[in-house]
This record gives sequence, C-alpha cells and structure tokens, in this order.
Amino acid sequence: MSYTRMNYIEYASKDIADELEKAYTVNGPKNFPDALCLVFLRTGPTTASLTSVYPSKESYERATEQRKKSMKNHEGKIISVRAEEGIASTFVIKQ
Repeated sequence: MSYTRMNYIEYASKDIADELEKAYTVNGPKNFPDALCLVFLRTGPTTASLTSVYPSKESYERATEQRKKSMKNHEGKIISVRAEEGIASTFVIKQ
C-alpha cells in the first residue's frame, strides 16, 4: 500500500511563500525521486499544503532524511509545520 505524508506549512511572509513554492516546483521531483505523487497546494498568501505519496513505508522513510535537510535549509522562513502520515487506502491518478 502507498504511504503518504501531508505537510501543512505557514511561511514567514508572502514573498517567502512565493520563493519556496518556486523552489519546490523545481527541486521537489529531484529531491524526492521515489515519490509517486507530489502536490503543492497554495492555500493562502502565506500557507500551503504539501502532499507526497510513496510506494511503500520504506521509500517514505528514505525520503524523510531529505525532508529534514530541506526543512533545515529553510529555518527562519517557516513559522510552523504540521505533518501527518499514514497508509493511503485510496490512491488514483488519471491522466
């Protein structure tokens, strides 16, 4: 079963949110190559929800180290992060 992480992020400012959204768009697929799906949802001027889906908990755990590095690189730019994780009982992609 797929394993999923959802991050709810509040950025320090709109400009920082813009900057980090652009950075994630470019770097997310490179930094998390095992992800089956990456979604950056801008929920407000200074907020976003980031969702990643992995094929297994093992691949999710490997990605966790990269996530920690990324978060450390953005210290001072992010006010808060709330993360949730678990098995995705439904995961459908239509193209």
